[in-house]
Amino acid sequence: MTTALSDAVALELRSHLNDICAQIGIDPDGASLVKYTMNAVFVAPPFVIRLAAGPHAAMLARRVVSVAACLEEASMPVVRLASDVASQPIFSGDWVATVWQYVPTVSDEPKPIDLAAPLRALHSLDRLDVALPHWSPIEKFRRRLDAAAVLPPEEAVELEQWSRTEMGIGAADLLQDLRVRCDEAEEDLDRVVWRLPWGVIHGDAHTGNILLPAAGHFAVARSEPLLCDLDGLCIGPREWDLVPTAHGATRFGRSPADYQEFVGAYGIDITEWTGWPVLRRVRELQLVTSTIDTLAGRPDVARELAHRLRSLLFDDLQVTWRRYR
Repeated sequence: MTTALSDAVALELRSHLNDICAQIGIDPDGASLVKYTMNAVFVAPPFVIRLAAGPHAAMLARRVVSVAACLEEASMPVVRLASDVASQPIFSGDWVATVWQYVPTVSDEPKPIDLAAPLRALHSLDRLDVALPHWSPIEKFRRRLDAAAVLPPEEAVELEQWSRTEMGIGAADLLQDLRVRCDEAEEDLDRVVWRLPWGVIHGDAHTGNILLPAAGHFAVARSEPLLCDLDGLCIGPREWDLVPTAHGATRFGRSPADYQEFVGAYGIDITEWTGWPVLRRVRELQLVTSTIDTLAGRPDVARELAHRLRSLLFDDLQVTWRRYR
């Protein structure tokens, strides 16, 4: 199931996809949208094409291309850039694309335990031969909120109507409430005593960012999963990469037994650490700010965001969240 889009958004994405496909010499007719949260991800065998827009998209895409090359050289268990696309990233107007090798996968859904080995491998790196940013999640959240505050008129009206209908307050008040929560979370982070040393981290290590290759792909077995979505790679606390699996069990209603399997394989239960409540709140802010400036024409995402925000604003930790579609 893919994200429901308005006709206007779907047409815009398809237009840029067609342009990118023309530049790399493939037929766009067989391409299918598999996900659109912060990036639009199309499967277009033999490639996967990730499209993004925004003031920081080009800079991020260039960094990801460099990071992916370094990780491949280090034999890290991550997806690979398309080797037969000569120069990346690729531009279409104000959109930017990165093109990746398509990985045939098994039918099984990834489980938390599938993250353990790739994360341990990645966490063995203290640095990469490419400049990586230092982990600064609150800064990113604030950029999203600032972008939502200055949307084009049509999108701003849609955000205002959505906020009043779903949240019962105006968009400006909602954004201000989230800014205050960001300030509080930043103060709390300053007081955290980290258990592990900082190093290379993925930055968004959840099961939706793991692939289970079919046997033989990259000459690996089914038991060797691959990390994808390298946008958040940075130097930061390794504990942050352990938060999504714990949060999946505590907020998304996922299997506690599956989480314990992950704990056994990685070796740390983040929920037993004193910094867990702080990182849980930061994770929730990440998951509500990530789409707030791109809701226009995406009713499924808007509906789930409202559901998440209501529980967050009322400090209700018992409400189950659902994945964005």
